Amino acid sequence: MPSYPVPALPVPAEAIGAAGRWELGEVESIVPLPGGSSASPKFVVRAASRSYVLKCRAAHAGDAERIAFAHAFMQAVAGAGVPVAMPIRARTGVAHEIVATRTWEVFPFVEGERWSRQPGQARGAGHALGCMHAAGLALTWHGHVQAASFHGNLKVLEALRRVPRAVHRVEPDADMVALVNACETLAEAYTEASAAVEEAGYAQLDSQVVHGDFHPGNVIFDGDRVAAVIDFDAARLEPAVGDFANGLMQFACFRGTAPRVATWPAELDALRLAAFTHAYARRGDRAHSAQVDM
Repeated sequence: MPSYPVPALPVPAEAIGAAGRWELGEVESIVPLPGGSSASPKFVVRAASRSYVLKCRAAHAGDAERIAFAHAFMQAVAGAGVPVAMPIRARTGVAHEIVATRTWEVFPFVEGERWSRQPGQARGAGHALGCMHAAGLALTWHGHVQAASFHGNLKVLEALRRVPRAVHRVEPDADMVALVNACETLAEAYTEASAAVEEAGYAQLDSQVVHGDFHPGNVIFDGDRVAAVIDFDAARLEPAVGDFANGLMQFACFRGTAPRVATWPAELDALRLAAFTHAYARRGDRAHSAQVDM
C-alpha cells in the first residue's frame, strides 16, 4: 500500500499502544497515513523486517461479528485469486484488538501504485470485482449480516438536506441559495433514478456478499495488474449489480482537481467503461451477467 507520510502530524498514544499488541519486531517509526475517512485513522508502522498498516475501525464497523464477517469474505476473495492484504493476528491470537474502546487491526503494507486512470487498470479492477462477486455468491454466513445499499436509501436524501448547513459552518460566505438549489436538484435526480431502477426489477434481485466500497482508493496496482484490494469494512449483503454500478462509475468517471469539481465532465470515459465491464463479464457468472444486462 503506497503511503504519503506526514511526520508533522502527531501519532496518538492510543495508536502506539495498539501497535504494541502485535509482534511486529523492532519498530522504527509510526507515521500517519493520510486519506480515507477521519473516523478510521491509519498509520504506517515501519519495523526492521517489514512495514505494516495499523488501522482503527470506525465505531459503526467495530463489532466483533462484523469484523469476523469481513475477514471471512477477505479469505474467500483471496481463495478466488484476488490479492488481498489479510489481517495479521495479534499476540492474543485474534485478528483485532480493542484499545480504549476502539478496535484496531494490522495489515501487511502492500507496495504498489495508485490509480492512474488507464484502461488497463480499469480492466484489472473489473476482473477483480467479478472474481470477488463470484466468491461472495458462494459465501454462506450464519449470523447477523448487514444488508444495505445506496439505492433508494432515505439516508442519502437526509445527507443532501444537511449539506447546506454543513457548508455554511465552514464557509459562511458561500452562496447558500445556489447550494440549496443544487442539493434539491441532486435529490430529485436521485429519486427519479431510484424509481427507474425499481421499474427495471431491482427488488426481484437476490442479495449476496459484496465489497460495498469498491473504488480506486481501495485498489493497489502493479502496472495494470491489481496488487491488492483493501478496506473490506463496508462488506455487506446487496444485489451484486449495486456494487458493480458503483465500481463502474468510480473507475470510468472523469475527475479533475478537487477545487474545480464544477468543471468535471458529466459523462463517463468510454474506453475505461468498456474495459471494466468486459473484464467483469468475463467472469462468466450468469446471475451477475443478467443483472448487468438489465
